[in-house]
Amino acid sequence: MIGNARSASDNPITHTYSHFFITFIADLDTGEILDMEASFTLSLTNRFLRDLFLGRSLAAVDEGLLEAVRKRYLGSSQKAIAVAYRDAVKKFVAAFR
Repeated sequence: MIGNARSASDNPITHTYSHFFITFIADLDTGEILDMEASFTLSLTNRFLRDLFLGRSLAAVDEGLLEAVRKRYLGSSQKAIAVAYRDAVKKFVAAFR
């Protein structure tokens, strides 16, 4: 499942990829996120967010996960992460529920 969002025009992600996206591997029965990677320019950022997302769900929006992103990820892509996650949940629910 892929969630898409726009990042700020001055963000390095925008300069590198044009758009921000997160790709998820999830269990089709439970929605549990098994792996993920995003269009960050630094691998450390991907590892940090991966640790926040693993074990969470695409079956419904996890507000606790979004709160963790708000509190722990203080980069300029914070809003894009939330939008891309919500987009992936919407696509997962439409496809598998």
